[in-house]
Amino acid sequence: MKGYPSWFLRALLCTLLLVLVSGCLLAPTTLVMRMDLALPWRLPGDARVLTAAAHAAVGFAVMTMLGSLWSVHMRAGWRRRRHRVSGAIVGALLVLLAASAVAVYYLGDERLALIAALTHLGIGLLLVLPFTWHWLAGRRSRHRHASLHAVGGQHDAPSRRHAGGRGA
Repeated sequence: MKGYPSWFLRALLCTLLLVLVSGCLLAPTTLVMRMDLALPWRLPGDARVLTAAAHAAVGFAVMTMLGSLWSVHMRAGWRRRRHRVSGAIVGALLVLLAASAVAVYYLGDERLALIAALTHLGIGLLLVLPFTWHWLAGRRSRHRHASLHAVGGQHDAPSRRHAGGRGA
């Protein structure tokens, strides 16, 4: 991704994977505690506390990275009219995920806390689909863009986008 350090994309993907895995590990406990389900497996006490703490910390990291994505990636993509639908869905779901996380922690009413927890779990799982769609669409367009500019081994002149921005 242009405009970011070389490590940013790997860090973003690792952070998203960690928050997904830790959330999946916590899901059985959520279902047992919030819905009184009898499930055959859930994390034991100490592992559950560490996993919940890691999930919250990595969630904060995801939100920080979302702010970084807003400042360059999302705004540039929106101006270029690229992958608006998938990007908007991913962004909206991430904001809803953050809001539902706050609701899980701070809602005092048990019924509302249950709704928030199930919403958080559902959005977290659902987010995999539009994120994958957005990722694959971006990769396809990068490969298509690269092949359009490499004709017979010669590269075309850089577009306005690559020539220093607007009006250059």
